[in-house]
Amino acid sequence: MMSLRLVLAALIAFAAPALGAESYVSQKGQWIVNKAETKVPAGGFTPAEAPMVVSDDDGKTLKFVVYAITDTGLQPDINFDGAYDGQAYAFGKNGTRTFRHLSANSFRSDWKSSDGQSASETVTFAAGNNKMRVEGKRVGADGKMYDYVQVWDRLQ
Repeated sequence: MMSLRLVLAALIAFAAPALGAESYVSQKGQWIVNKAETKVPAGGFTPAEAPMVVSDDDGKTLKFVVYAITDTGLQPDINFDGAYDGQAYAFGKNGTRTFRHLSANSFRSDWKSSDGQSASETVTFAAGNNKMRVEGKRVGADGKMYDYVQVWDRLQ
């Protein structure tokens, strides 16, 4: 009887991390900024006009591309290939970004650029996980801090 309890305890211990990995909302898919719900103060950054495509989000690793609209059409602009581990990974040409889960439907992201700009964001999923609400604080190149809300809608 004692060995059965040990086996059950071991199975539960190994199953718990696997269950935890599935208890999150994946960003995988195509996203576009909802201009009506996005609120960036005057003098802040310009929200993306083109889509973001998240090709990999298994709860541990995260890979996406933010596109830009050019004269020749949509072009990959900023890539991220990292993890939800709080470590800094390359983001664009001169920046880093970190990601870590806060709950099953939210995560935190911090961005730093080599020119001194930075942002800290809390992202929460809503509307059947088809909407990402990003609440952030950003320090611009001029050193001024401002709050913003950026909303992304899942296209597919």
